Amino acid sequence: MKKQTTGVYLLKDNNILFLVRDKKNDKMHQKGVYLPIGGHVELSEEVEKAAIREVKEESSITVHSVDLKGILYFRAQNTGNYDNIMFLFTSSDFTGEPVDGREGKFKWVDMDKIQNINLYEGDKIFLDLLLKHEFFVAEFLYKGFEFVEHKILKIV
Repeated sequence: MKKQTTGVYLLKDNNILFLVRDKKNDKMHQKGVYLPIGGHVELSEEVEKAAIREVKEESSITVHSVDLKGILYFRAQNTGNYDNIMFLFTSSDFTGEPVDGREGKFKWVDMDKIQNINLYEGDKIFLDLLLKHEFFVAEFLYKGFEFVEHKILKIV
C-alpha cells in the first residue's frame, strides 16, 4: 500500500518556515521535530492543489504557486504497513503570516542554520539537496524513528 503526501517549505528573506511539532509522539512524528508544512493527498486530488490546501489548513497562509523540488520515497515509514511518497515543494509566492495550530508552532529558520535544528536524519539530507539542486528524487528507509539508509535516484 502506498500513501501520497506533500511537504512545503515557504521561503522568505533567506529563511525557511518550519512547523515545529508540539503534539505528543505518534507512529509518524516525534514532538519537537522541525517539519515541512504538509499532509495527505486526497483521492483524485491534484498534488499541487493538495500542497496549497495543506499549507492553508495548517498555517492560514495562502500560497499562490508552488515549485516541485523533489520526490521522496519513504519505504515502510515507521508503521511498517505502507510506503509513503512525498512530493516536496517550495514557494516564495504566498501571502499572510503563519498562525500556530493543532499540529504545532511555526518558526522561520535562517537557511544557513537549518543543519543545527532538530531534524530527522533524512530531512537533513533532502534539505541539503533542496537548497543545492533544481530537482531530485531520493529513497529513504527508517526503522521506527531510526534512520537506516538512503539512496539518491536522480539529481538535476
